[in-house]
Amino acid sequence: MKQAIDSDDGKLWKEAMLDEMVSLHKNEAWDLVELSAGRKPIGNKWVFKKKTNLEGKVEKYKARLVAKGYSQVSRIDFRDIFSPYA
Repeated sequence: MKQAIDSDDGKLWKEAMLDEMVSLHKNEAWDLVELSAGRKPIGNKWVFKKKTNLEGKVEKYKARLVAKGYSQVSRIDFRDIFSPYA
């Protein structure tokens, strides 16, 4: 994240991050709850991507906040596993 913010496009990346946070808040993507005793919160990280057109020109800077779900332990952190399919 620091590398993106410190780059020449830092202002655009910050704007993309703000847009993501506004979107998550508007869509009520999470609820704040008390952490149960003996539990650790799941971490998160930012994923950055430049969206380009057919000529290769950058059209949009996209930032996504994602959960580090790989740190969860089956039967401890969750009970059910869901796998979407078409």
